[in-house]
Amino acid sequence: MRVIDCIVSDHNLWFVLLAAITCAVGSAVTTRLWRQARAATGRSRYDWCFLSGVVAGSSIWATHFIAMLGYLTPATVTFDAVTTLASIAVAILGSGLGFLITLLSPRLTVRIAGGATVGLSIAAMHYIGMFAYRVDGIVSWDPLYLWLSLAAAAGISVLAVLALDKRDTIFRGHLPAMLLMTSIVLLHFLGMTAFGVTPLSGVSSGVDSEAFSAMAIAVALVALLIVGTGVSSFLIDDRARVSSESALHHMASHDALTGMANRLHFHVTLAERCAALDLRQPEFAVLAIDLDRFKQVNDSHGHHVGDEVLRRVAHRLETALDGAGLVGRLGGDEFAAIVDDAALAEAVAGRVVEILSRPFLVNGMIVDIGASVGIAVGPRDATDPRDLLRNADVALYAAKEAGRATFRMFEGAMVEEMQARIALEQDLRRAVAREDFTLFFQPQVDSRTGAFTGAEALLRWDHATRGMVSPAIFIPLAEQLGLIGRIGKWVLTTACREAATWDPHLSIAVNLSPMQLADPRLPRTVSQVLAETGLPAERLELEITETALLANDEQALSTLSELRRMGVVISLDDFGTGYSSLSYLHRFPIDRIKIDRSFISGVATDQHSATIVRAIAHLGTNLGLKITAEGIEDGDQRDFSALYGCDNLQGYLFSRPLPAEKLPPAFAGRTTAPEAA
Repeated sequence: MRVIDCIVSDHNLWFVLLAAITCAVGSAVTTRLWRQARAATGRSRYDWCFLSGVVAGSSIWATHFIAMLGYLTPATVTFDAVTTLASIAVAILGSGLGFLITLLSPRLTVRIAGGATVGLSIAAMHYIGMFAYRVDGIVSWDPLYLWLSLAAAAGISVLAVLALDKRDTIFRGHLPAMLLMTSIVLLHFLGMTAFGVTPLSGVSSGVDSEAFSAMAIAVALVALLIVGTGVSSFLIDDRARVSSESALHHMASHDALTGMANRLHFHVTLAERCAALDLRQPEFAVLAIDLDRFKQVNDSHGHHVGDEVLRRVAHRLETALDGAGLVGRLGGDEFAAIVDDAALAEAVAGRVVEILSRPFLVNGMIVDIGASVGIAVGPRDATDPRDLLRNADVALYAAKEAGRATFRMFEGAMVEEMQARIALEQDLRRAVAREDFTLFFQPQVDSRTGAFTGAEALLRWDHATRGMVSPAIFIPLAEQLGLIGRIGKWVLTTACREAATWDPHLSIAVNLSPMQLADPRLPRTVSQVLAETGLPAERLELEITETALLANDEQALSTLSELRRMGVVISLDDFGTGYSSLSYLHRFPIDRIKIDRSFISGVATDQHSATIVRAIAHLGTNLGLKITAEGIEDGDQRDFSALYGCDNLQGYLFSRPLPAEKLPPAFAGRTTAPEAA
């Protein structure tokens, strides 16, 4: 009761209220800063600890000083400036030291030591401040309340520290601040209860209430200003942390190059949409999007151009989707989209195909690509996100097989087709690793003498269970899988090694794929093969198509020119079936043109075919080129081709493709080779 009487009777309650407000605000901010220090790492932990000490010491001292100004003493009062400043220094340094101790270790004894240090620093500040309180009278102290004040300050401060470790929301939120405030208030008023003043007789008494009021308000404002600085620091750091976390979240969920959703973000969103299907949400669609001919962009123009194309592709995809869902980049040139309304899926897919078929102007260059799209609908095609995306991929492969630059909806039969394709891919990879191929050779004859002049090497794959697999099936697949380079080198090496055993006047023709011709290492490969096999360069004829020249004409020109300098003969195969044959004859180092069998087959019955063959043969002769007619199957075709200037003839009339062991009898002098086995 003496403590309550001290508060009510011996203090100006307005001062007490102002001190309480200062203490409450300071305690709340102090515990927040204290918690921030404990959560921080490195040097910032000690910075937060220092700021906590400054805020705590300032609010503790301000609480004490304001309450002291409100103490109604019967004697005249003054304050010693030096001792007063010493009290605030003790409050700041002592609190900071206590906070620092609590950061050293999570052990209970360390926590108790830190809390006790904070409490004793509150007490030290109070009693040093009391020494600065100079009163004209006899001062007395009640030991009981003095020790109670020390025990209360230390004990309750320890509880405040321990409350910070609680995981309960209430404890973590308000109790530490309330306990710290209780420690400060109890210390002060227990100490003031222990304090007694007897005025001296004949000495004037009382205090200057107006001056003390002004001082109390000034102290409160300064303390709150310091506390406000702590609050500002906390808020700035908190906003920076939130901003940093937001930036990190954006980085983790968005593609760095295009800024659109990345694989993780897309899969999370797709999983959420699939989970919502149980809530009778409407059907939605997943679009698997793959760019056509994008690899050629990187190979021809460099990755910096490819990256810019990807950024523009992302922008066009966002435009095509037009807010109808989410579009993301899964990696490389693979994109995917979630269309919220399945009824719009085909329209969106059509816009994607159309908008990506438009040329891109990048760094003054026109870049043409395209896109293929596969569509799967949930829950009709699947309810699991992985199955749904897989089915969209299956439909995507179907779109590619249909000629690319189109879209396909998923159908159950596509799975079987996809599995068959995967099985064929595995078999082809195994065949390449084992070099499980065979070369057949179709002889060629001189149109004037009928003598054999050489043969064309033809690749065959005799699968153990599939039988003879058509080159029209496995060659495009090998190109898609990036295996054509290894296959092409094996064909070249095997053909040259076989031709090296023939008579010196016989040549060997080997077909090159567009991907081989695009490889700048091709001349070196050819040179190595010729050196290994001992075949003279002039006996090797490399056949290319107009498609190969169209892919990258500058690289093709450089490669063909280097091969020509080596002495290798260059032949343009399937002449007349492309769009720019005449320009190729003018630009590229071509030695021979081969008239496509589609023209030869009709020379006896179709006037247009006959005219075309005569024109090609006449053109080639005038340009100094050799002419080979393919697909000769009867005497009329042979006679017509020979009459109009074709130097070499090739077809079933002379020989079917033969295995290597049946070539020597054919080349032994007969103009008609035996039937193939």
